[in-house]
Amino acid sequence: MADSGEGREVWNPARGGAAPSAELAELARSHRFASVLDAGCGWGRNLLPFAAAGATALHGFDIDDEGVRATRALLTPAATGAVTGTGTEVRVWNGDLLTTRPRSVPGRGSGYDLVICYGVLHFLARAQRLAAYDRLASWVRPDGGMLALASFNAAVPIPEDLRPLMPDPPPDSREVRERFTRGWQTVHARSHVYDDEHENGVRHTHSIDRLIVRRTAVPVRPPG
Repeated sequence: MADSGEGREVWNPARGGAAPSAELAELARSHRFASVLDAGCGWGRNLLPFAAAGATALHGFDIDDEGVRATRALLTPAATGAVTGTGTEVRVWNGDLLTTRPRSVPGRGSGYDLVICYGVLHFLARAQRLAAYDRLASWVRPDGGMLALASFNAAVPIPEDLRPLMPDPPPDSREVRERFTRGWQTVHARSHVYDDEHENGVRHTHSIDRLIVRRTAVPVRPPG
């Protein structure tokens, strides 16, 4: 646990040195994304494979000041052109999923090729989470852009030490899957239970949904 810098407690188990999520690393290998936004970027691990794949714009935000600084440092080689020979536009800022306004994508005013939101939504109450789904969807490019989400659910009870941070998680997988049906095509969907060990040897069992969807021609409702 850490403090965000704004007096809010932050739990980020994937700190410096953690590998990117496997499905995102595979997505970076199999698809070409010019612009990527990570909403809740933590320490930047899930942006790194898209830097290596040649993205021209990598944007991210997080409420954790330490994570913002770490992500900027991690992506410095991409920004200077050391990764692909061509400098990538890197923008990382302190922001909250429910209030921030992403920066414009260079040369593209219609949204990002890929929006990532991993490890954030389970911290929100249901009403906030539904609003966050709409916000995330509105940032995705309408002609085939993708959205990648990963969030715990309560199919396995939230560990006792994390319940104060996650008092109202999704009850199961249906909430997120049903939200992204009309107007979206599923690219990857996996719901599973796994055991994890965190700092100081603390062990947890989590139930998690991992969903990647592609936006289709059906209009996506704007955020309220």
